Amino acid sequence: MYLLFKGRLANFSHSLLDYLERRSALIRRFLPGVFLWGASRRNSLLQEGAHVFLYVAKEVGFPGGVVLYGVLQKPEELLEKYWPEGEWPILLPIKVERLAPGVAESPLDPSRWRPVTLAQLQQIGVRVLPSPAQPLPEEKAKALLSLLR
Repeated sequence: MYLLFKGRLANFSHSLLDYLERRSALIRRFLPGVFLWGASRRNSLLQEGAHVFLYVAKEVGFPGGVVLYGVLQKPEELLEKYWPEGEWPILLPIKVERLAPGVAESPLDPSRWRPVTLAQLQQIGVRVLPSPAQPLPEEKAKALLSLLR
């Protein structure tokens, strides 16, 4: 199964710095290479082993786009506040397989990141829906993965 998660830049940046620097006690519960994401509630799509892409929404200084690909580890309940924006009581640990160019190299400067843009997604037939998680057909997911270099 392939999924496209969506979220905000502030939350992605928070998780990114923790992924790179392993600052929080929460991230240190996981092996290096795991990125933390969250969901507002459990649903049948959130299954361990799902292949996931993370789309960060457009904001000032960032065009929006897919910035991460990985494999979902076992979702679990999160009893503490972790992200700066919103409440996300379902913790989604993701074993990172690929980051968009520039993300790890310049984590504090999203203007230097080169995500897979909305226009590129539209070219391969992927529409970004309003829901926080959406399934992707395998052929579109493989096309997206080839763009995330």
